[in-house]
Amino acid sequence: MEHMIVMRILAVLTGTALLVPIAGAEPSSQVAFDVPTVQLLRAADAERGEALAQEKRCARCHGDAGVSDDAEDTNIAGMRASYFYKQLKDYQGGQRDNRDMKKQVRGLDDQQMVDLAAWYANQEPAQMGTGAANADPAVLDLVFSGDPTRLLKACSSCHGRRGEGGQFDSPPLTGQYPEYFITTMTEFKEGERANDIYGRMRTIAEALTEEEIEALAAYYSAALPEEE
Repeated sequence: MEHMIVMRILAVLTGTALLVPIAGAEPSSQVAFDVPTVQLLRAADAERGEALAQEKRCARCHGDAGVSDDAEDTNIAGMRASYFYKQLKDYQGGQRDNRDMKKQVRGLDDQQMVDLAAWYANQEPAQMGTGAANADPAVLDLVFSGDPTRLLKACSSCHGRRGEGGQFDSPPLTGQYPEYFITTMTEFKEGERANDIYGRMRTIAEALTEEEIEALAAYYSAALPEEE
């Protein structure tokens, strides 16, 4: 057990895959960002995605253009298409658990899912908050420096210096309600959500206190910080 914890931490720090097999382990995701997947994403049709979003009535939970009226639901407007597609595949495969979403994606094929992803990626992201981002030095340390004593990477190293999101499976952190941020991080912390590749977010969330998660939620739900 201790050996596997160490390996998970190394995966978080280096971004590399675990090099040892785990007996009986299920894959954390249905998506590998290989050449065929990238080509599929590039061939997405946003207009077909818009029509499918209307057909599936996605607006009931996520708003007409991907910005929800409910703080407990995800704002999906402007979300990177690769991340969006991965989540749909994980709902379909059971790696991410949500009964309503699994029902919604049950009959979709890969082309339909990338089309939906392309449509929402083109929408204007939600702008949460009206004031300056939290300037608490402890929060800024977590965002920009991490905490080497707890083997925590900086949030910005994966999610961008302005929380705009990183490549492939690193979503934007800005543009979400703080309630959703807290719920998601708590699910990772308690192991209720486990579709993060190599367990990276579970390892990070486990190391954060509840107070730190709430402070990060407040930081990222505020206005985007100014670029340096």
